[in-house]
Amino acid sequence: MQLREFFIEDRLERYRKKAACNLGESGIRNLTLKDLSESIGLDLNELGNLSLEDSENRGSYELRREVASLYSGASPDQVLITTGTGEALFISFAAILEKGDLVSLFWPAFQGLYEVPRFLGSRIQKVSLLSQLKSESNFCFGEYNTDMLFRNSPKLVIYNHPHNPTGIVPTAEDKKALLLHLKKFSGWILFDEHYRFLEGKEELGWSGWGTSERAICTGSVTKCFGVMGLRIGWLLAPKEVIEKSRSIKDYLTHTVSPISEYITLKLLRNRSFLQKKAQETIRTNIELFQEFWPSLPGIESFSRPKGGVVGFAKLAKKIRSSEYSDYLMENADVFVLPGSDFEEEGYLRIGFGEDTERFRSGLDRWKSLGSLITDLS
Repeated sequence: MQLREFFIEDRLERYRKKAACNLGESGIRNLTLKDLSESIGLDLNELGNLSLEDSENRGSYELRREVASLYSGASPDQVLITTGTGEALFISFAAILEKGDLVSLFWPAFQGLYEVPRFLGSRIQKVSLLSQLKSESNFCFGEYNTDMLFRNSPKLVIYNHPHNPTGIVPTAEDKKALLLHLKKFSGWILFDEHYRFLEGKEELGWSGWGTSERAICTGSVTKCFGVMGLRIGWLLAPKEVIEKSRSIKDYLTHTVSPISEYITLKLLRNRSFLQKKAQETIRTNIELFQEFWPSLPGIESFSRPKGGVVGFAKLAKKIRSSEYSDYLMENADVFVLPGSDFEEEGYLRIGFGEDTERFRSGLDRWKSLGSLITDLS
């Protein structure tokens, strides 16, 4: 089995650097090093004293201890620092899965969550969330969908929350249904929690860490704080999985940059200002989109995301999402991702991490296209 093209990345490579209004990204608009240093109290002269030798394969003890402090009951020896969550996920799958294993996840999904298991020979069980997008009052994972995750006794359940691309956050009822299944579940569960810093107004959103002896969590600072270039993520897992994962990491990046590691440690310890600013930007942009979307040509419905940076807007029938996205970029300089890049036609993924002034200007240009864009059906 071969790894297929990473659909969203091709479009991101083409447009992320040139779009006047970038709604295709799944993170906060990236900062300059100067802005970051001022926000977290980092003296850039400190970087001059860093050794450029390899970091520890597991990641520095100080950073692992800081990451562990984000999760109740976690210890530094249950943490592996990785090059973003992409590497953390790849390593997790390689450590756990064997050919023929069943992997269950909510759908639509970030391609890396199912493409890598597929590449490793696993079978994929998709649980669709699209019916949950039809009503604000039903905007949750739902008991039925949670039940479906565990049917057919999967080897691994992937629980991505806040969910990309829909923005669904588990409710109290969702968590209750999940915990009931985990009491009798003998497989592994992976909580992909990339947006945990951006779940509503809370300092930290709920984590699945500790819900099962076979729970694994992934996380990162990159998208939530506008520091994609630092490329720092992490994996939390039982010690025996971390040891196996550490060895697998030797075949990939082996270590992370000591510079990125040091800056990430400072960021986590002094994140309050940036976190509140990011949450405020997302709330403001979502409110703007709520105001605009009924007048945006071709948009049929939209459910407000409850957490994270992205939402999934439904297109009117027969409009092809890829052609719509291309037209929007070419004629309004607004970049969005088509649902077809998530292998689900009829939707657009909208990112809410853009600078608010750029966001509003982009919506104005989008609105001005009128009926022209709806002729793409």
